[in-house]
Amino acid sequence: MPSEKACGPEPSGFGMRAKALFCGMRIIPCRAVTLKEKNMRKLSDKTGTEVSENVTRDEFPVSVRKADAGAEFGIHELDGVSLEVPVFDKSCQYLAKPASDYVFNTGLLRNLLSFLGKSSGDALYLYGPSGCGKTSMVIQAAAVLKWPTVSLTVNGRFELADLIGHPTIVKNELVFVHGALARAMKYGYVLILNEIDLADAAELSGLNDVLEGRNLVVIQNNGEVIKPHPSFRLVVTANTCGRGSRGTYHGTQLLNAAFLDRFRFIGCDYMSSEEELKLLKKVVPDADEGLLSGMVKVASEIRKSHLDPVPNHVYMSVPMSTRALVRWAKLTAEYSYESDPADAALVHAFTGRLSEEERAYVTRLKFDIMTGDTVNP
Repeated sequence: MPSEKACGPEPSGFGMRAKALFCGMRIIPCRAVTLKEKNMRKLSDKTGTEVSENVTRDEFPVSVRKADAGAEFGIHELDGVSLEVPVFDKSCQYLAKPASDYVFNTGLLRNLLSFLGKSSGDALYLYGPSGCGKTSMVIQAAAVLKWPTVSLTVNGRFELADLIGHPTIVKNELVFVHGALARAMKYGYVLILNEIDLADAAELSGLNDVLEGRNLVVIQNNGEVIKPHPSFRLVVTANTCGRGSRGTYHGTQLLNAAFLDRFRFIGCDYMSSEEELKLLKKVVPDADEGLLSGMVKVASEIRKSHLDPVPNHVYMSVPMSTRALVRWAKLTAEYSYESDPADAALVHAFTGRLSEEERAYVTRLKFDIMTGDTVNP
């Protein structure tokens, strides 16, 4: 007797495990339904109580408002900078909460807001050293503006189908579940793709139509056409600007020039010493300001040794990122039981990953700065 199988084309990239689910299953008939239809399905028990399946909830914006950046972010340098932002229901699950201890780089924030307010058909490419706050800046800016964000990190096994969606079986019925890209385009979210330069350049070329502002055609869902919402924004982050790296960032790829041509580029760097000190004072408010200032100076010297090495000076293979600096400050506060909390915390926050020569240099650097001695190579 001939076997019966699900109607419609088998979705690309569905995977061997999913294919095995179809073998031996009798699903007659089946159809792919949209996530919106799935959300509308309600079941009722005998008491009349509604029971809905645990599915992702997506929401359209209810209106658009004009935001004054200076007032919204509490930054006087942004007074007079305004932009239109979508208004979503406060229960939207993609709305992030602003972090009370976050400190923005005003210059970078101004450029980001320019893109969020009017993308002009571009996507945004943020590149810079690891741990300098590329992703967190976008998430926190969107949180202040109450603009939903979806953040994902890609890798060498990334497939475009992962972003578009995939069919799955729910109660013997084939149902299509939209991926992050499809949802962000349809509902007007900010989609952040991290480490974009780790993905295969050929796979990323599948995003070219979307980057051009064209509709997304979901072949796997009976050819569904998703028109990009006016509030949809696509932001990617990377340690390189798409040219690959032979140094610190191993595994990064040389990206296709046609793909890169569709982006607006913003180079990011570590905060200034003043901004980092302000950040540390928010993160560990009870810590001695002199101690925190010394930590910032140590981080700055390490970065100089990484970016601009001089003869007879120890070359640092990795800089101390803002992320590592914050970790150092937090651990120092937690290690109050140690004879030298800052020294013990430094090992776990940063130097534990270094070579013996680099570790000795950082330890001496920390000692010199904290005691007020001259910094020696």
